[in-house]
Amino acid sequence: MHRQNYQDILAQVQTPTRYAGNEINAVKKERDQVDLTFALVFPDLYEIGTSHFGIQILYSILNSQKNIAAERFFTPAPDMEKLMAQKNIPCLSMESQQELSSFDIIGISLLYELNFTNILTLLSLSHIPFYANQRDDSFPLIIGGGPCAFNPEPLADFFDAFVIGDGEEVIKLIANQLIVFKKEGDGKKKSLLRLLSKIEGVYVPSFFTPEWDANGIQTLTPLYEDYTRIKRAFLPTLSLDNFPMDPIVPYAKPVHDRLRLEIARGCSRGCRFCQAGMIYRPVRERSVEDLLKIAKFSLKSTGYSEMSLLSLSTGDYSNLPQLMQQLLAMNQGQCNSISLPSIRAEKLTPELMELIKTVRKTGFTIAPEAGTQRLRDIINKNLTEASISATVENALELGWKNIKLYFMMGLPFEEQADIEGICRLSTQLAVAHAKGKKGITVSIASFIPKAHTPFQRHSQMTLEQTHEKLQYLKDNLRHKKIKLKWQDPQMSLLEGVFARGDRRLGPLLVAAFENGCRLDGWTDKFNFRLWQKAFDDTGIDPLFYTSRPRGQEEPLPWDHLDSGVTDAFLRKEFQKAKEQALTPDCREDDCTGCGVCDFKSIQPILHDGQVIPQGSDAIASPPRLLPDDAFCKFDVLFSKLDRARLFGHLELATIVERAVKRAGLVVKYSQGFNPSMKISFENALPLGMESEEETLFIFLERGTRPDQIKDALNKALPTGLNVLDCRHHSKFRQQDTTRSAYHVRLSAPCLDQAAIDQFMALDEFTVEDRSKKGKIRITDLRQSVQAITLLDETGIEMVLQQYNTRNIRPTEVLTKYFKIDEALIKTARIKKIKQG
Repeated sequence: MHRQNYQDILAQVQTPTRYAGNEINAVKKERDQVDLTFALVFPDLYEIGTSHFGIQILYSILNSQKNIAAERFFTPAPDMEKLMAQKNIPCLSMESQQELSSFDIIGISLLYELNFTNILTLLSLSHIPFYANQRDDSFPLIIGGGPCAFNPEPLADFFDAFVIGDGEEVIKLIANQLIVFKKEGDGKKKSLLRLLSKIEGVYVPSFFTPEWDANGIQTLTPLYEDYTRIKRAFLPTLSLDNFPMDPIVPYAKPVHDRLRLEIARGCSRGCRFCQAGMIYRPVRERSVEDLLKIAKFSLKSTGYSEMSLLSLSTGDYSNLPQLMQQLLAMNQGQCNSISLPSIRAEKLTPELMELIKTVRKTGFTIAPEAGTQRLRDIINKNLTEASISATVENALELGWKNIKLYFMMGLPFEEQADIEGICRLSTQLAVAHAKGKKGITVSIASFIPKAHTPFQRHSQMTLEQTHEKLQYLKDNLRHKKIKLKWQDPQMSLLEGVFARGDRRLGPLLVAAFENGCRLDGWTDKFNFRLWQKAFDDTGIDPLFYTSRPRGQEEPLPWDHLDSGVTDAFLRKEFQKAKEQALTPDCREDDCTGCGVCDFKSIQPILHDGQVIPQGSDAIASPPRLLPDDAFCKFDVLFSKLDRARLFGHLELATIVERAVKRAGLVVKYSQGFNPSMKISFENALPLGMESEEETLFIFLERGTRPDQIKDALNKALPTGLNVLDCRHHSKFRQQDTTRSAYHVRLSAPCLDQAAIDQFMALDEFTVEDRSKKGKIRITDLRQSVQAITLLDETGIEMVLQQYNTRNIRPTEVLTKYFKIDEALIKTARIKKIKQG
């Protein structure tokens, strides 16, 4: 019942979840064939979560075990949430539409503090109690992991356990422990949690009792003598075993719509504000050979045309020129592109610069972070003004049109001269380098102290201070080549509260959720007034967590979590910040003594000077570059039925292009710097419409057999899209393409024969609208309608003729003459009928 209602709702809501689990490379398993079901939850919209690399890794690892079924959940958009709540439909998995509460484990990604209310949205819709102590043994085990798990205390009362650190190995240990427990355990969750607490990297918050002193400072008392401090889980090396070689390919356009190659994990530069740079140490690079094997396999399995190199500092990768050279060689003739977000000036060797000239240019980012050298030294940002200027100059000369500069305000020991320095440096760069159509975007964010960093005890500036500094930047950063962007100061305040919060924030989160807070990380959804009410209702002062400096002896909520970086190192780094003293990069200098490496199992993994063996299957084969006359045009007839009706036309075009690449067909591309596949559609079907037969035109290698094309495409296309026939193109089409017949099935009776007869008796019925180019156009709908046949009280068949070469759709006639409500039109099933 739930699943059927859910599919009905999907048709009403314009959200990418309308494709639910039908994506390329999604894994579906029968529940009675597995020992464990694992729900992977990303608490944000599908567009954000579906391409997140971490969830792709866990999905691949878990589903690689035959006895585990991992399925995905995302936060529904507000319109979907409202409909689901009205119809009492719980959150259902993408793959099999199973209820969230029916899974053995729920694993929630914790990437951003402003996603926390989204977690409660998912639990609320699924009728799962928020607080762990209110869930009996029949409910799933709920665990969380990600950067926010390095201070999970604000969420501690909601979760059964957290994973601290790299999750690849831990997730398998947890899953396999639960499989054994289901067969041999006593069924008590506390017994299970005791077993899980033996796994390195697993934190069970209920095994620590919180207390608060007279000043409101939280301390934790462990329940077990052998479980007092949780050591972060480390993945010693990045291997092929844990890489998602077959990542899910979404049909809607996500934020990162490309193949993502994690070339390295960790950063050794030691920026004192950066949590990621501390908690992901040490640097571990993937070998060039492994990366090329991944790219070669994954481009084939996904059909992607673009890939990005993923790392905290891409330019620091030891073998970047060799990697780029091989990836570009692999892409010749395939029209793939490589996204290269940022390269430091000192890394731009002549060899690398020549390679970059051939890369498609998207955005190029430089993060000076501070406006003066004094403050950059304080935060250990080893960038000089000369280096920043050289990087901007080189990037613009290499073809980038826009440079993004990231700065922070409110950094420790900041002075007014540092804010003025942002204006001065940005303006100097714009004057010197932003010529013609080139420009600079300056992005401003508030400094937010994070756990396990040298600045973890420093105060965060108040809202008043933030607004004052931001206003100064607005007033003084006014160059015509500079565009200023900034983060909402109120969002930064809230992020700061939860970043260093304790368990008293649990009731605050619930109060905010009950007030209506949803999708707080989205500026158009964020409502600070509702959060202020939640603070008032719970009696919590946000300034206690943000603007209050913490003394060196004050216990911190995360003191029991060992990130690997020692407290002594963090204190030393804070002192060096006071002294404006730099700490060198340990990959280029001696060990800085942060405490992470034991130089046995945990140590930096670099691949400097790696040589790929001759004959390795990672090396790209020489591409076959064919002349234009090596291709010929084919007509491909296909149907678009059932759930495929929910593909928009642009999405359909991308789906077909990727299917062509997965099918291994040799296709022709246009000329120019950004070549595109030579493919076109006879008609652009609107979203929601089915068709028994459509035609697309494509140029493929001469000599390819039509039946070969048909079979190859059908193996690569998703359910609902099916190639009916393929033939060599002919200029002489026997089929009348100006006339189309449609079958319309409405969800409620709203037409009768008298109304149809009245319309058909008209001489004309004109309507006025605007074309996509804004021009007013007059359309005679009556002249376009050849026939309307009433099949029954909810079904009609309509035959339409083009009007002045414009395709008329049944929905126009139904809404503009018959005045059928838009809500009924959205739920109607409309099918274009194959002509005889």
